[in-house]
Amino acid sequence: MSNRSFFGLLIVLSFSTTLVAGEGAFRFLATGDVPYSQEQEADYRRFLKQSEAENFQFMVHVGDIKSGGSPCTDESFVKIRDLFRAYPKPVVYTPGDNEWTDCHGTGSDPIERLKKLRELFFKDPATLRLSKLGAIQQSRSKQYLRYVENYRFSRSGVLFIVVHVVGSGNNRRADDPPSLKEFTERDQANTAFLKESFAEAIKKDVPGVAVIFHANPDFENVAGEGFKSFIATMREFLSKYHKPVIGLHGDSHYFRIDKPLKSELIKVKDTDKQEGGKTLLHFSRVEVFGSPVVAGLAITVNPKDPQVFTVRPYFLKDKKNDK
Repeated sequence: MSNRSFFGLLIVLSFSTTLVAGEGAFRFLATGDVPYSQEQEADYRRFLKQSEAENFQFMVHVGDIKSGGSPCTDESFVKIRDLFRAYPKPVVYTPGDNEWTDCHGTGSDPIERLKKLRELFFKDPATLRLSKLGAIQQSRSKQYLRYVENYRFSRSGVLFIVVHVVGSGNNRRADDPPSLKEFTERDQANTAFLKESFAEAIKKDVPGVAVIFHANPDFENVAGEGFKSFIATMREFLSKYHKPVIGLHGDSHYFRIDKPLKSELIKVKDTDKQEGGKTLLHFSRVEVFGSPVVAGLAITVNPKDPQVFTVRPYFLKDKKNDK
């Protein structure tokens, strides 16, 4: 494990030094950006098998179920689909860029691959078993029928929002009209779903909110056009809601917990620099481990804890992961 990851661990422990098991508290497992090879797949299968004995209520995979350079075949999708289906607890999955956005690099059509992902992972309710979580999908609305991968659910009053925001610029490819069209429509759907979900969080005065997505959207600088609407919507919500919120994602393969989001970013005159406003202290970014490290995060949610979320690394016990 790198020194940076150890530093992240210190931050984790500062959140809470006690694992609270009071009424309403529960745990879930968060993973992502694995497996990228046959060896990692074998380790990931053992890792999930190990986790079955834990009291996790569900498992999260924040996307990138394969490496970016490997073929985007139905076979590669089905292999992980079946792994999720065999897991004995619900699986909260959001697609990553390696599954579709980047497939043009391996000779596949990204838009067609996205359609196949939706079919394989979300068409059959028995795959992810989101109904056991009481999930509400955006596709319940005729206007957003295709966006089966956007959904939300509540547990112990805490609201979980899963939204399809991916790496590689969120598929905003100005040089490719089909991709730009796909991005524009999905970005609009994402914004609508987030606003609807955030309004519910405020109305019900929930004790905490977890927003789950794939991409590292560059909270610090917001340099990519593909993430501007997403972060603007997050900022708007955080200006009105002041209880704990986490943004759980992958993409960078760097385990960390930090406070990267400012209330605003202002461009410094005659420079390329931006200055930030106040740090939004009630928002925490939580990024999962990623390839080559096969590991996860055990996240405790306790609505009675002022911080609500407690995060600890969760490792495969019989094999070193500090490659």
